[in-house]
Amino acid sequence: MLKKFCFHDEKTCEIDRIHENITAEKFYVDYILKRKPCILKSEYVIKNKLNIDLNFMKEKIENVNVHLEKRISNSFGTGEKKKMKFHKFLSLLEKGNKKYYLNTQYVKENAYHPKDFCNSITRQMINYLPKELEIMGNLEIYQYNIWLGNNKSTKLKTYLHHDYHDNIYVLLKGKKTFRIYSPNFAYRLKTNGKIFKVHKNGLITYWPFIRSDGSHILDVYKKQMNNIYNEINIMNEVLNKKDPLVDNQTIKDSINKAEEKYIQKLTEKKIYIYIYIFLYNLLEENILNYKLKKHDFHRQPNARQDIPNHFCLIHTRKRKEDDNIFDKNTNIRKKYIEVNLNEGDILYLPCGWFHEVKSFSSEEQYHLAFNYWYYPPYIKTNKSANVENKFDNPYVDKYLSERNIKLYKKIGIYKQKNSNLTEI
Repeated sequence: MLKKFCFHDEKTCEIDRIHENITAEKFYVDYILKRKPCILKSEYVIKNKLNIDLNFMKEKIENVNVHLEKRISNSFGTGEKKKMKFHKFLSLLEKGNKKYYLNTQYVKENAYHPKDFCNSITRQMINYLPKELEIMGNLEIYQYNIWLGNNKSTKLKTYLHHDYHDNIYVLLKGKKTFRIYSPNFAYRLKTNGKIFKVHKNGLITYWPFIRSDGSHILDVYKKQMNNIYNEINIMNEVLNKKDPLVDNQTIKDSINKAEEKYIQKLTEKKIYIYIYIFLYNLLEENILNYKLKKHDFHRQPNARQDIPNHFCLIHTRKRKEDDNIFDKNTNIRKKYIEVNLNEGDILYLPCGWFHEVKSFSSEEQYHLAFNYWYYPPYIKTNKSANVENKFDNPYVDKYLSERNIKLYKKIGIYKQKNSNLTEI
């Protein structure tokens, strides 16, 4: 794992607060590349922000079904799931109800990735918030999500957990307290799943075929093979025409080059291709469905079956004033940085950073946040072990940008293929 920013290495008990405008490239160099959390102000990031409150959402957001978590303990994450109309939930909040929490609304996925950026609520919310954030430069969007509930208790909190994507967390109403740990602590925080790898950019994986940007290697190679097959087929079609636009020898040479490229890919990544062919054949025969692939192919069973891989089996503990988080004898549960967010604050939290969250309602008896998840960048170091600035092309190839083109169209964003990126 790359020697990245960690508050224990830096001997600091707080993260940066940025109180001014910052360019996307500077933000990339100073924070994203360094995998360094910080707090931004919404007036510099969410420009022309509307006052989104319960009345606004009742008026502007359709009364669709949402999935809520019903509180059963002092931790959200294992509560009973309940389906409810969105406007009914808003009415319950207005009456002071504290039983339900609107958290992750999952979207449809295939075996490798989501089929959409949005769930039923965020698809409408992005009409009133930026669909893309200028400050995130050339990173690719993974998903949007909304967090809405009512709480006054200081005991209620989420499980300590990490995410798989870089997070821009926009607090619209209420207050939040995050207790965060660097990915450097991953093996000490007792995740429910068996960690396979912590990548250089902090991405924590539990499955061996995941790249550092979160892409599934088998899907990447499937796309590579499909692209090469398409090239060969197109050139064969041109060659078979009576009046080709270019001479036959040029076409034949191009076909040979494409076939050589195909063989090279097979040779370079032989083991992955063999595994891919095996799994792909199983998929074709409907033997290996998504649920089996996702849940039954772990290297060993999770410690608990009621929480995900990336949830921890421990919680943080309250510190005393004389507790030193840099002392090796201090309990790991106390070695966090505490980050307090107020309305209008935005937290940038890179993937792999563990966080335990407490939410507190505003005077209107609710708290509301909206977040943007981005695929984390590929981190490349040079011979001097310095991280290279890849602001223009933060990923190793075109895979994510090409795959996302269709998803952008669904939300009214039309992007061109980036010819500057490496072919996949």
